[in-house]
Amino acid sequence: MKQILPLAVIVLLLSCKDQDATPTGPVNDTFDPSMAMLIKGGSLVGVGHTVNGTATIYEKSGMKTVLLDPFSSQNGPDLRVYLSKDDNAASFISLGKLKSTNGKQSYEVSGNPDVTDYKFVLVWCEEFKVLFGKAELK
Repeated sequence: MKQILPLAVIVLLLSCKDQDATPTGPVNDTFDPSMAMLIKGGSLVGVGHTVNGTATIYEKSGMKTVLLDPFSSQNGPDLRVYLSKDDNAASFISLGKLKSTNGKQSYEVSGNPDVTDYKFVLVWCEEFKVLFGKAELK
């Protein structure tokens, strides 16, 4: 077992190719929270990875938007943003690929879900089914 673990770590590291990595250039989304109604928000914390910032949900003209601002995250392959009912992504809405590992970024919530049922914003590695970070929304 001790010999298999280092091999598994090497395979995992090699599988994270550059083309799988999330962009790292800073983004500055144009979403203006002063023109929308705040529904709820929370602080992002890393879970085994470095993730920092604030996640908030706003509503403007019936459209709900998740805003990450400020935001920074350790890089990883296939990082996604989820609006989730729990912190292990058992019941979630995928908001799309993480636009960058740092900077202000917004994600529209499709459909018209009752966002009060969703308690977390997650930064999730889809490829390896790993939670990078979470914000409990209050």
